[in-house]
Amino acid sequence: MENGYWSSVLHKRQLTRRRLLKGAAGVAAGGAALSLIGCGGGDDGGVEGDASGLLSDAVDTTKQAKVGGTWPSSYAEAIVNMDPILNQNSPTFPNLIPVYSQLLKSGISSTGRPGASDLTGDLAQSWEFNADGTQITLKIRPNLKWDPRPPTNGRVVTSADVKAAWDKYASVGASRGELVRAANPDAPIDSVETPDASTVVFKMGFPYPNVIDGLSNEQTFYIMPMDDNFNWKSDMRGTGPYRLESFRPSAGVTFVRNPDWYDAPRPYFERLERTLISDYATALSQFKAQNIWDLAIRAEDVLATKGENPGMMLLPEKDIEFNAAFLNFSKAEDSFFKDVRVRRALSMMLDRDLLTETFYNVKIFQDAGLPVRLFWHSHLAAGLPEWLDPQGTDLGEGAKYFQYNPAEAKKLVEAAGLTTPYTAPHHFFIDNAQDEIRYNEVINAMMSDGGVFNMTIDGMAYDTNWRAARASAGMGFKGVLWHRAAALSADVILTQRYTPKGRNSVSANPIPGITDLVLKQKTELDPKRREALIHEIQKTAAMEFPDMTRAGTAPGFTLHWPQLANHNVFSVSNDSAKQFVYAWYDESKA
Repeated sequence: MENGYWSSVLHKRQLTRRRLLKGAAGVAAGGAALSLIGCGGGDDGGVEGDASGLLSDAVDTTKQAKVGGTWPSSYAEAIVNMDPILNQNSPTFPNLIPVYSQLLKSGISSTGRPGASDLTGDLAQSWEFNADGTQITLKIRPNLKWDPRPPTNGRVVTSADVKAAWDKYASVGASRGELVRAANPDAPIDSVETPDASTVVFKMGFPYPNVIDGLSNEQTFYIMPMDDNFNWKSDMRGTGPYRLESFRPSAGVTFVRNPDWYDAPRPYFERLERTLISDYATALSQFKAQNIWDLAIRAEDVLATKGENPGMMLLPEKDIEFNAAFLNFSKAEDSFFKDVRVRRALSMMLDRDLLTETFYNVKIFQDAGLPVRLFWHSHLAAGLPEWLDPQGTDLGEGAKYFQYNPAEAKKLVEAAGLTTPYTAPHHFFIDNAQDEIRYNEVINAMMSDGGVFNMTIDGMAYDTNWRAARASAGMGFKGVLWHRAAALSADVILTQRYTPKGRNSVSANPIPGITDLVLKQKTELDPKRREALIHEIQKTAAMEFPDMTRAGTAPGFTLHWPQLANHNVFSVSNDSAKQFVYAWYDESKA
């Protein structure tokens, strides 16, 4: 990276997106995409705010939906463990959700992002709290049946199944620290009782109305059958909308429709055929050839792909991003990042506008006439309803530490008694999730430019030393470590990150001024007071910087082939909503 590179970017602001990523793997499409203006696209056009004529309307076509067809799609990361209670790999969960049920699930909407009031039952049909919010009673759906194949043999689900699954979860579940008090004194649930075959009662150690969020979080508690003689890591038997038909390690997975699912006529597709395609270029090629009908396409490829394939449906993303990965600072005794001035300084080395514009292709989209808005993440992702904008005044004094200011960063580091450039390792995995690798390569160059920091890359193996470092709550590494994050509620995210035994904990000890507020908001019954507490957490985190979230986001655009009806037209609060059951095969558009 050339000397003064990022300083030059700051002053000129005319840098092309390709030059931005020179030496760190390009992410931008370049000016060629602009030639797509006016290409049109079948029934595209007429969408509010769209001057390009490329956008299609996001229309809910459920009334026309029919059962039938096979949906070919792909996934990028290998299935590690099909046991939903033991699985720790976030990208594996989308291949578990079709088969397994949770007690509750996220709401789904075609008009706006649903919240806690939109949660619905999954395995549970209904639920109610006691007067003081310390107990929740759930009723299981009647005549809900397990997979007809051995060892479950189509038997009816009872509360005993829930209790057995809970006992396993409480003992060995990867996320048990979020719900089980025996595993984490800050978690809510003390015990589970089953007064009859259709009733499950969770008793909590403190009032916690948001337990429904935890029970509907796609990464926590699943209801799975118990049989020690069955290999749950490589096969599945559930009660969900689909049954596992075949699993081909390192190749793919096939699901077949469950005709006994409670929400008939959904799901509409008879089969889901998912192929493991780890290489993005290969996946993009297969997408263009219609061998797969949808793809999480990179921002820099959207316009070019639409131009080559005008029949594809281009839709605006429904939501502002509500998950934000982050860098954790070492909490080891000899870590200079224990000094808040050094943490603030590293944050001020990031040009959040430039990073977000580049990784989300903002200027190229805007120049093409597509509506795009840029957001910065605080210590909560911008898509969460409790988010405070670092670019405004809501964060108070801490907002200045989100601003790009290398000169001030240098003063802070030197005031901490360090000689600049201060050298520290930057750890991230290099064998998984190529987009995250590219982002880390770029921020490494940005943090290291200007002589304030010298951040040295330490490439780690995803399933071994990176996982160990991530689970160490800041104690198992020097410098900074990249963390992944799921799209969850503010309460779950804050609990995961800022309580000592949280799944993504950034500190083995309570964080002064933050952990106590996280625990306080968990027991607050008044929604407005709870929101105020979450605002206070963000303000405190902006001053203390216990970790540093990804720079920002800009809602972009999705592409899919039109025969995949109802795809990308709904909003959810997390993937437990099973939005794939609303998609259907429109043969007339094939």
